[in-house]
Amino acid sequence: MSKNTIRQIKYLLSITAFIAVVLFNIPARSSELSSAGMFISGIDTVKASTDTTKVSADSLKSGADTTLSKKEIRYQTRKREREVRDSIKAVNDSIRWSKPRIMDTYIVPDSLQGKRIITWTHDNYLNNISFRNPDTTFNENFYDYPFYKKDPGVTYLGISGSPTVSHNYFSKEKLRDFEMYEPWLVYSNTPDNLPFYNTKTPYTELAYWGTLFANRDKEETNIKFMHTQNLSPELNINVSYKRFGSKGLLNRESTDNRTFAVSSNYLGRRYVMHAGYIFQGVKREENGGVADEKMVLDTTYDDPKELSIILSQADNRLKRNTLFLTHSYGIPVRLSKKDTLNYGEGTTTYFGHSFEYSTYFKKYTDEISESDSLARALYNNMFLISPTTTFDSSRVSVLENKAFIRIQPWAKDAIVSKLDGGIGHKVLSIYSFRPEFYSSGAKNSVYNNVYIYFGAAGNFRKYFRWDAIAKYDLTGYYANNFSLDAKAGVSLYPVEGGVHINARMQIENRRPGWFSNQYYSNHYAWNNNFDNITETRFEGHLDIPRFKLSAFAGYAIINNPVYHGIQGIAAQHNDVINILSAYLKKDFKLGFLHLDNRVLFQMTSNSEVIPLPLLSANLRYYMQFELVKNVLTAQIGADATFNTRYYAPAYSPALGIFHNQNNREIGNYPYIDAFVNLQWKRTAIFVKYINATQGWPDSGYFSAYRYIRPVSAIKFGIYWPFYVK
Repeated sequence: MSKNTIRQIKYLLSITAFIAVVLFNIPARSSELSSAGMFISGIDTVKASTDTTKVSADSLKSGADTTLSKKEIRYQTRKREREVRDSIKAVNDSIRWSKPRIMDTYIVPDSLQGKRIITWTHDNYLNNISFRNPDTTFNENFYDYPFYKKDPGVTYLGISGSPTVSHNYFSKEKLRDFEMYEPWLVYSNTPDNLPFYNTKTPYTELAYWGTLFANRDKEETNIKFMHTQNLSPELNINVSYKRFGSKGLLNRESTDNRTFAVSSNYLGRRYVMHAGYIFQGVKREENGGVADEKMVLDTTYDDPKELSIILSQADNRLKRNTLFLTHSYGIPVRLSKKDTLNYGEGTTTYFGHSFEYSTYFKKYTDEISESDSLARALYNNMFLISPTTTFDSSRVSVLENKAFIRIQPWAKDAIVSKLDGGIGHKVLSIYSFRPEFYSSGAKNSVYNNVYIYFGAAGNFRKYFRWDAIAKYDLTGYYANNFSLDAKAGVSLYPVEGGVHINARMQIENRRPGWFSNQYYSNHYAWNNNFDNITETRFEGHLDIPRFKLSAFAGYAIINNPVYHGIQGIAAQHNDVINILSAYLKKDFKLGFLHLDNRVLFQMTSNSEVIPLPLLSANLRYYMQFELVKNVLTAQIGADATFNTRYYAPAYSPALGIFHNQNNREIGNYPYIDAFVNLQWKRTAIFVKYINATQGWPDSGYFSAYRYIRPVSAIKFGIYWPFYVK
């Protein structure tokens, strides 16, 4: 008999005893009292309180206490009646919160339904879900910058909340409809990676990471708040807020990057729904980087704000809004009257619909005098609209609907367990200034894109799984685009936790993004008709949890890649580029000494088009020991990041993206943080002395071309998850 069945029986016994005592005044047997527990004791208390109140009221009315007036008697009577109602409400609340929270859904396996909290992400093509592990330990929350959780190396502008681009070619985030928002995605969520929850009790996460004791003109403040709770065993709501930002190391680089999200999910017997709203807003002062790199490399300075910068008055503002809904309903197909399989087993057909509406907005402004040769050189002396003032804005809106069907012809654990098909319609509306707007008036470019997609999936018990999905665009801007994504995995169990091997192949023929073909602004202009990009990827993953080992290998063949050259202008390389990538994560333990290693190796056949460091590494070495058994665990050690020299990308504030440069190679020096990391029950706390070896072996600690990484400072962080009981 399952645990859920036992809880249901106990609950029914409690209700039976409740009815017997209250409605029929039948004394409950001791066994029933034992089953009912707190319910019966609560009812007895209420009954006794009711009787006492009744007697007191009668005595008051009969004039037993002649010192009280009729008004006082009525007041005392109402007071006692209110106390009885409050007592009954308290008992009812205790009964309501003590009900068994049983989830009845086909989409969550039985092994997870008993957990206090489960979390997952979903895809909006077929409403599939992928389970994930909550980040609740001091190892997971040690990395206060979200990009270091994903990759050992990254190019960014040196402060929290600033634009980023990953060293790992295979993990770079893409946003085809609005490429200029890609550098900001790592701090936020999209419908594809927004976490959803199902929890037995309300759950909250609070977090702060920053330079709490720094001067206000240098402070960094990162905040996270998340609360989730189930309104019923099937229905959950979630609210989250994240803020990454800093006043900046240099002058005029204050950054404020905020995300607010509210979401809900329903995991029913037949109906499954995911819905939400995501807002991200970015405010950033732009300085163009340090004016003279020699001031960093060859001199000693106490305050980075002493360094001269390129832009004295420039700003970026970005906003993103996304509203989405993905839901599906399953209809079982009974092949015979004797077919009594549980829902989700056997032949089933699922019908689904997905909706998404997103808006993207970017505005860049600056003022550059005609005598400021350094700032004007940053933009190649290009001033196409105004010689001194820039006001560039771009807007994109996307309205997308999909309808899909999934057929489960046999069983959900069959080799061919699912056959999928769908059709989608995307309205893409784009505003970007064009010179002809002066005569014709401003207008949006609107494209109606229609596409179809097909897929299939299957598995064999817990040992083998596979799935594939293909998509073809029929009309619109992306007409004749094609993509195929196929995955397969094998799990063996010679050791605890198993050995998991996954392979993936992706084939894509796509038209370059709209802004790669057409763009006109004060500092940049191009009008291209690039050929389609063809890319084929092969990926392999190995994961052995027992040995804390994971590995990745990837090989990409890209034909006609589009990139931004040394002047920031979009260009196309009409040839093939090959990229080979290998990643290894291995944690060693020697007594109390822990050696956590993440190493990324990459080779590119053309570093002038796609520059990548040969080696990127993150090494976290520390001693770990318990200060208070099962209560407080401490880590003391150092965390180092390193990459070999390469022409790291430059950043264009006007475009808001990274582009190639060939002026200076960056790398070949370690960036080391000393830290104390504590796990106090569920709370994680760290104190870091960042850039502890500043100046060794030299001062070339650039995070991107012309941008420096943080100088030595104390950083504090606390992550506190808790359940409401």
